[in-house]
Amino acid sequence: MAPAFAGHSKVFVVDAEGKPLLPCHPARARKLLKVGKVEVLRGSPFTIRLKYPVENPVGSLRAKVDDGSKWVGIALVNEHTGEVVFRGTLIQRGDVVRLLTLRREYRRNRRYRLVRHRECRNHNRKQLAPFPSIRQKKEAVCRVLTDLAKIAPISGVDVELVAAGVKNPALPGEGAREKVLNRDGACVLCGSEEKLQRHHLVPRSKGGSDTPMNQVVLCEKCHRKIHAGEVSLDREGWTFAWVAHAVLGKAYLLALLSRFGKVRMCEGWRTKEWREGLGLAKSHANDAACLFPPGGPLKIFGPEYLIYPLRRRKWEGNPTKTCEERSGFQHWDIVRAERAGRRVFGCVRSLKARAMTLRTAGDGNFEVSYSKAKLLHRPRGLAYVPVW
Repeated sequence: MAPAFAGHSKVFVVDAEGKPLLPCHPARARKLLKVGKVEVLRGSPFTIRLKYPVENPVGSLRAKVDDGSKWVGIALVNEHTGEVVFRGTLIQRGDVVRLLTLRREYRRNRRYRLVRHRECRNHNRKQLAPFPSIRQKKEAVCRVLTDLAKIAPISGVDVELVAAGVKNPALPGEGAREKVLNRDGACVLCGSEEKLQRHHLVPRSKGGSDTPMNQVVLCEKCHRKIHAGEVSLDREGWTFAWVAHAVLGKAYLLALLSRFGKVRMCEGWRTKEWREGLGLAKSHANDAACLFPPGGPLKIFGPEYLIYPLRRRKWEGNPTKTCEERSGFQHWDIVRAERAGRRVFGCVRSLKARAMTLRTAGDGNFEVSYSKAKLLHRPRGLAYVPVW
């Protein structure tokens, strides 16, 4: 059954002692604010705090994580009522490898400069597993769940793990060879059925995968012509480049997620079946919401969020961030702006003399004037940008 979409979002609630409670309807939050029983705790996602403690809170939510290399889908679902109270996409940082390489070059430059010699310390350094560039991506997922656990009662986590092996049940056969032969049946160039061979669209020496998505069936003659450069295929292959970052940190991610309760795991093809069965469009947030769906229909509340992990250390001397504040706005502020009759939500990217630029869902450098923007929330560690 197709899920229902509500036009409003749920309001997160915590009591006076900081214990998270189940989200409430915005109308109920407005009544409590009007009579003075609650106060606003944060603006994005919108959260209120009761002025009295709750002895025995009831109900819990389950976190859903669609792990990936660049984008990670995260959702909070009430499995008893089928309500999706939060869904968003975590935008992973892509500059960590460059910064680590730059730091290593600086360190080697200091060692071999014409100054006092210092011995190499590589032998007494302990290598972290997984590598720091992968650790920070998995820790960013845990960082988001830790922040959401402050305003939502999370009792467990469902996670989709990326698999690099041949585990697609849609194609008949046990191994990759049988799956490719059963799918094509003959040479894809000439149609011959004699002396069939497998051909990798992206060579394994260049990062190509050994899955059926990266292989086609060719006869012996056509296979020889392909490698000689006489003919070519108009098909794109599949590489391990994005899979490697997600696969290498599996055990580390599961160890981090175990802090939030029992962890259930599934694979991508199961998620695809659940999402298509519910009739949802392909997105990382929808994939996360479809993990282990409840028996009844889903009801999705509110917008989808773009989550940006802010750097804890400021970049000194950044030429694009020489201005810390202008017209009451700072970097990474969540604002609502209008331009040419279009209303957008985004976070501040840069502050210029006459206008500022925003990170939005459709444009990473959306320019608006200061008079057309309104400050909604000033994040501290994570920026939640709603996408209506």
